[in-house]
Formats: sequence, C-alpha cells, structure tokens
Amino acid sequence: MVNHARLILAGGGGAQDSLPLDEVFATWIGPHGRMLYLPVALRERGIPYDQCLAWIQSVFRPLGISGIEMWTDLGEHDPDELAAFDAAYLGGGNTFSLLAQLRASGLGTALVRFAQRGGAIYGGSAGAIVLGRDIMTCAHLDSNDVGLADTRGLDLVAGHDIWCHYRPDEDARIAEYVRGTGRPVLAVSERAGVAVHGARIESAGFEPAYRFDENGIIGILKDDHTEVEPVPLG
Repeated sequence: MVNHARLILAGGGGAQDSLPLDEVFATWIGPHGRMLYLPVALRERGIPYDQCLAWIQSVFRPLGISGIEMWTDLGEHDPDELAAFDAAYLGGGNTFSLLAQLRASGLGTALVRFAQRGGAIYGGSAGAIVLGRDIMTCAHLDSNDVGLADTRGLDLVAGHDIWCHYRPDEDARIAEYVRGTGRPVLAVSERAGVAVHGARIESAGFEPAYRFDENGIIGILKDDHTEVEPVPLG
C-alpha cells in the first residue's frame, strides 16, 4: 500500500513552542473535521483527564478546531471507531506505557491503517516517538514500568526512530545509538518539529530538526534537504 501518511512530530515543548506545528495540523483537519485526542501516556502520572481536555481545547479552538473527542481508556473502544475521525492527536507522557496500551487495544494497528489511508496524526513527545520504527530513543527519559519487551513502534516515518526533547549536547549519544542500531534518527528539540507527507520530511517548528545516520548529521530544511552535506560525527 502506498503510504499517504500525514504526520506532525513535536519535540515536547509547551503550547507556545508548538504553535507552528499546531497551525499546520489545524489546516489538515479543517473547521468541520473531527479530532481524536489520546492523553493516555499520562495515565500513571495522576494528571486529571479533564485538565488534559481543557488544555487541548485551549490549543486548537483558537485555530478553528472544535470537534475534539477524548478517549481515556483504549480498552473501552473498538479500533474501528477511529474511522469516524479526520485526525488523531497522541499526547506526551510515558512512551513505554503508551505503546503498550496501543498494542493491547489494537489501536496501534488501526492507527497505521488510518495513516496509510491519509488520516492525519499528531505526535507530541511520547506520541511522536511511538510513530517511529522503535521507541528506545526514550530509554534515557522514560522508565519501562510496564515491562514492555517488544519496543517496535508504528514505523510510519520512513524507517526513522524519533528523538524528542533534543539538545545539541546529545549529539554523541545519538550517534552512538545510530551506530548500535543501524537506524536513522530524527531529532527534534522542544521548539522544533517535523511535518511528514509520506516519505517527505520537512522542518515545521521554530527551530530546525536534525537527521542522524551513519554519514553524520544534517539539518532538515523547510523545503528540500537532500542537497545539504552531512556533518560527520565522531
């Protein structure tokens, strides 16, 4: 199947940090579209879900998006219900917990089909990481309290792993990760993000995003980044 995925990957900052990404996502949804909000990565943190709903509404209602529904227990929903939405928003929290819940409920597989058919998905922090090929980029930040053994993600980003909350002083750690796994990494800071259209990946935030592979590191531009020479990493 041709991958028609439309994805936003946000690095994990606050609403002011993600504004350019939110604006792009809102245009994909449209004023009459329906968005599904999944804050379930926060389940173990004790944050009231009504606060989560108030937050997402405060972000997207000013952008013209009012059709927002929140699911807080994935086991209470049939994955086929996803077809009623135009977009899905996967919030931040614990990445291991989020992936375990997506897998146990069957919603992970449904999200892959949803994306391949052109549905729009926004991933913030943990939500972005699970859209990559593997989630072990979060191992220095998140605890695997759920005992997840299979860390393969939804693999919607052209074979990349996603590194959120990126800082330049992590370059050596990311380079070691790439060498150890053989997988390329997209690194996004809290004020950065990328927009993905199938196999096309562009920066869409206030700061540039970066791609790490065996050849080094390149900044992802807003247009075509293929002619940018990589900077070798030691």
